[in-house]
Amino acid sequence: MVTSRRLFIAGAVAAVAIAGIVGLVAWKSWDGGGGPGLGEEPIVGTAFLEPEQHLFGDALRARVELIVDTARVDPDTVEIGANFEPYVEIRPVERTTSSNGSITRIHYDYLLACLVSRCLPEGSGRVELGGVAVNYTRRGSVDADAATLNLVPLRTAGRIDPNELEQAALRSDLRDLPPPSYSISPRAVELVALLLAVLFAIAAAVLILRLLPLDRLATRLGGRFVDKRSPLEQALALVRESSDAGEPDRRALERLAVELRRTGDPALASDASRLAWSHDRPRPAGVAPLSDEVQRNISENGR
Repeated sequence: MVTSRRLFIAGAVAAVAIAGIVGLVAWKSWDGGGGPGLGEEPIVGTAFLEPEQHLFGDALRARVELIVDTARVDPDTVEIGANFEPYVEIRPVERTTSSNGSITRIHYDYLLACLVSRCLPEGSGRVELGGVAVNYTRRGSVDADAATLNLVPLRTAGRIDPNELEQAALRSDLRDLPPPSYSISPRAVELVALLLAVLFAIAAAVLILRLLPLDRLATRLGGRFVDKRSPLEQALALVRESSDAGEPDRRALERLAVELRRTGDPALASDASRLAWSHDRPRPAGVAPLSDEVQRNISENGR
């Protein structure tokens, strides 16, 4: 007669046997393949979007999870390119990794939002998104491999029912506003601003003209003759011009006296000053010898 105790013992033995068989199969799979769940592929992944139904402007999460066999793929070479258009990312993606033996899990977490009209569904009522491209390089290989993860379509709803839009009415009254008033006449402000602008422009022009080398510019443009004679030669020329006119100029003679003193010729300077301030008007005959002597000194000394 079978008792409850014997049934319990038989069930426990069967459970242990089944657990042993499952463990053996798992160990064989791990030892002969690329790890649990990978099989022949060195990397597998899934992509999730939640919630699949949401309202316009709501945030939703996109999660990409990859399982990498590190014996066949270096996790540092794994890169993804996610295309969530027309949704936009509202914060930078968060990437986390965890390892268990030769298996590395890589987790990408995105935060998206529907902020443009293209997010609203048409026709089928669903919004089709692009996929997630996964690029990786196998160990011992220089060429990169690629895989694609598909994203499920989303259903987005507007926050206002189209029927409500048709029934909507303005909740404000329209009325004519009185003409604007000003504490200061706009015309007066314009005139004052224009006057100030003209004054500032004139002041700027004056400052610029004072800084410009106008003499050198005029000389280069041929608009002004530059007298390259020395001051003594210029004073002598004035004396001769007045003498040739028949009336030697007293001021020209005094200027000649000043230049002669400056050049270190006091004797001729005294003669020129005496003629300039003589009681009788200077005569050309009396000025000619002085002029000749000054010209001779200029030729000899180069002054």
